[in-house]
Amino acid sequence: MSVEFSNAYQEVLLENLDAILKQNFMFQARLKLLEKEANIKTELQAKLDDVTAKYQEALEQVGAAEQYRVQASSNDAIVQEKSRIQSALNDTMRELGTTKGALEGSQVVIEELKSRIAELEKLIPPAPKAPVKKTTVKTEEKKPDDSASTDLFKIKVDDGSSF
Repeated sequence: MSVEFSNAYQEVLLENLDAILKQNFMFQARLKLLEKEANIKTELQAKLDDVTAKYQEALEQVGAAEQYRVQASSNDAIVQEKSRIQSALNDTMRELGTTKGALEGSQVVIEELKSRIAELEKLIPPAPKAPVKKTTVKTEEKKPDDSASTDLFKIKVDDGSSF
């Protein structure tokens, strides 16, 4: 082997070694960057999962809020119905109170009239009662006429009837 070949060989070897080292350093630098990006992606995925879970929870709360809104509107209808019934009851109770007052007033007037009738009955002497006469009516019995029984189509007008 010649010295020139040996020098060229070593020179090529050094260049290759230098290129291999440069590639190794580049790969290590890229690996470091990729590890950082992988960590960032993992953190972002965790945040995305957390946000997704919170979104689902928010949707459930919106559904529950909708249910509560429907229930509240139903409760409003029930409260309005209760108010309507309560006002009708109050009106009926007022009418009942006035009717009771009128009834009590009428009873007082009736009692006054009864006492006035009793006073008037005391002032008027009792009328003598006349004996009730029984009237008896005698009825005469007529004997059936033989000629009338034989002639059934002949109309007799004794009592004013046509039959």
